[in-house]
Amino acid sequence: MKIRVNASKSYDVWIEKGARLGVADELKERGFKGKVAVISDSNVAPLYSEEMCDYLAYAGFEPYSFVFEAGEESKNLSVYAKILSFLAEEEFTRTDTVLALGGGVTGDMAGFAAATYMRGVRFVNVPTTLLAAIDSSVGGKTAVDLPQGKNLVGAFYQPDLVVCDTDFFKTLPYDEIRNGLGEGVKYAVLEGGRIFDILKQGITSENLDEFISLSIDAKRRIVEEDEKESGARKFLNLGHTIAHAVEKESNYSVPHGLAVAYGIKLMADTAKKRGELSEKDHSEIVSLLEKSDLSVDLMPLCDLIPHFSADKKRAGERLTLVTILGIGDCRLKEIALSEANEYFGV
Repeated sequence: MKIRVNASKSYDVWIEKGARLGVADELKERGFKGKVAVISDSNVAPLYSEEMCDYLAYAGFEPYSFVFEAGEESKNLSVYAKILSFLAEEEFTRTDTVLALGGGVTGDMAGFAAATYMRGVRFVNVPTTLLAAIDSSVGGKTAVDLPQGKNLVGAFYQPDLVVCDTDFFKTLPYDEIRNGLGEGVKYAVLEGGRIFDILKQGITSENLDEFISLSIDAKRRIVEEDEKESGARKFLNLGHTIAHAVEKESNYSVPHGLAVAYGIKLMADTAKKRGELSEKDHSEIVSLLEKSDLSVDLMPLCDLIPHFSADKKRAGERLTLVTILGIGDCRLKEIALSEANEYFGV
């Protein structure tokens, strides 16, 4: 199936078993031509990069492969600069294409390179993880990290095409599925309804495609309403202020999805403690986390709050949190950074 995202640039998200095998032909049919830089990391490249390049070459493209060391620690200005230098050395022009083949780190860096090289070249995202498929591959956020915090340098740059081959996700290691479900819980709490019910039942090979499609469609609706995160898109940050603090405090040893799940748990606990979330809905959210093997106790809030000042969602001395009033009922709440300890009851 294909989901159309109508943002500043309209594009399709193609979701289908074996879709990666048809990427080259799809690009050809859409009028793409010339060079394609396949950007991948050291985990994904040995599995799929050569295959992708072969299909591109057979369809008449000139494929080039760039591989960086896997891990969040590679999502920095140095590796980003190496990608730009690679594109320049291979004489890429504005009519050529950058293709991200990998997880969220790959998509973020390749997308930022595509956004800034020659002020913008074509960009195709082929996510290979569940987390990237349902979240970072759609919506146009691209970024790299600074030592001071996550995603502090970046741009909004919508892709020309997103290709979700569901075969990738059905063979992922357990930890990667679990990591993706962390972002899935975010959609379940924001939306309620069918997404919540699927996670409540447990992800299986039979309902995985539906879960991916529903999650992407939920994000599509929000992105179309608020592409640049001035209003409704801020809801997608549910759990993320705490999650980014967890990642920074752990030196990025805690995976993003697990950190998001922990952030959602602490936001639910806080809302219950403040009398804003019912016992029933709190229990449902906790049960959902347990069902997805995401009920974890990572680190105390008192160690995380100091990191809130580096959150990119901060405006001056104020921070916007996504609070949980019920399943399918979240609200934006602005607090002063100086009030964070009091708000969370630390």
